Amino acid sequence: MGLVAAEAAALDTDGLRQAYIDGIERGFEGEPPALPDGVERYAVRVEGETVGLLAVMRDCPGTGDAAVLVVAIDPASRGHASGTKALLAAERRLLSDGAARVLVRVPRTNGRGLYFMLRAGFTPSAGFDGADATWFMRGGEA
Repeated sequence: MGLVAAEAAALDTDGLRQAYIDGIERGFEGEPPALPDGVERYAVRVEGETVGLLAVMRDCPGTGDAAVLVVAIDPASRGHASGTKALLAAERRLLSDGAARVLVRVPRTNGRGLYFMLRAGFTPSAGFDGADATWFMRGGEA
């Protein structure tokens, strides 16, 4: 499993688009929201195939922080821990690149995403803006 810098149009397959939509809300209809300007996109690759997308925003939610805004794995490629491996690899890379801490934003409408974060060893963190999302970090409050 590897993370490779991806182009802006990283949601170019139906599976990745569906994975991104699933991360917003099951049964979401309409055009998915665009990722914010300045986000870094990484293709999640397994055995040479792109199976997912991970998106990171630096200096978010605060200066020195790194926020993982998207972990999306193609539904056809789920069940092999690719999302967990990608998240943990991104966390290691971001911390080694100087991030003070790594947080993950999960929309509150994404129940499976909330559970995924707990299984990956992250805990909810209070004190961040947005009633529409829960922020997670490893090791609890900082």
